[in-house]
Amino acid sequence: MIVKFFRRVKGSGAGPLNDLLVTKGKPRDGSKVLYGDPKLTEQLINATPFKQKYKAGVLSFTEDAKEFTDEQKKDIMQRFEETLFVGLEPDQYDILWVEHTDKGGRLELNFVIPCQELRSGKLLQPFYAGADLLRVNAFKNIIKQEYGLTDPNDPERKRLI
Repeated sequence: MIVKFFRRVKGSGAGPLNDLLVTKGKPRDGSKVLYGDPKLTEQLINATPFKQKYKAGVLSFTEDAKEFTDEQKKDIMQRFEETLFVGLEPDQYDILWVEHTDKGGRLELNFVIPCQELRSGKLLQPFYAGADLLRVNAFKNIIKQEYGLTDPNDPERKRLI
């Protein structure tokens, strides 16, 4: 499993949602909302007064999506949220989870998080590499071990180029 955060964090809420759910004006094949409300997430991003409007990323697996049950996906997503939002209650943040299976059937769990704490309206920085990378890497290693997933850091997987 690879955890990747994307850099693009400006613009309207339609941008990340269209990337996840729409291709050429049609619903994207292999795309499914697993948790959250796309309309609400878009409205929260649009209403966010901060320069950084949202954080988006993906939990990318080499394993086929059919190898995971819905309960396993839910467990992985919930534990990722617990890793990112330490000390926050679920009503203090919004997160949208979208499953992609259009890349050869392998599982991708995409997420979009508006950068605003919902109770106070203050800036929410869900991931800051300097402080959070160690914790996110620990999460990745625990999930990889518990679910018997492919290790992306295995020397045998290393490419020359």
